[in-house]
Amino acid sequence: MKQALDLIGSSLLNRRLVGGAVLAIVLFTLAVDVAGLVHPCPYCRVQRFALGVTSIILLLKCYNALLCRYITTVVGLFGVVVGVSQNFNHIKKINSGKFDWSAVWIGHPWVLSGLAVLALCWLILLVFDAEKASPRG
Repeated sequence: MKQALDLIGSSLLNRRLVGGAVLAIVLFTLAVDVAGLVHPCPYCRVQRFALGVTSIILLLKCYNALLCRYITTVVGLFGVVVGVSQNFNHIKKINSGKFDWSAVWIGHPWVLSGLAVLALCWLILLVFDAEKASPRG
């Protein structure tokens, strides 16, 4: 059991593996959006853009260069802010009694924006080498 948990933990810290998986999901959702199979959502498009840019940066050799970190910070945090705004709009619906709890499933915008925020935060932490000890001591 410990070996399985260690393998999962090391896989989640592998920037190329995580970046490649997120980029594959981004490309799939982009294809679905371009094909017109889903409702065009500006929130989703911004989050997809932020996830795509951040995952491409993770796949680069120079992912920890200052310019890459700056782009990750600006684009990634913009995507996080948009995702949190989308979640907040759904929370306003909950508080006003207009939220349809029976419609909540994995494809619901509230769930998807929450997953996008979690993924963006994880990608940003990987770009900043969150798993490594600080060189300052």
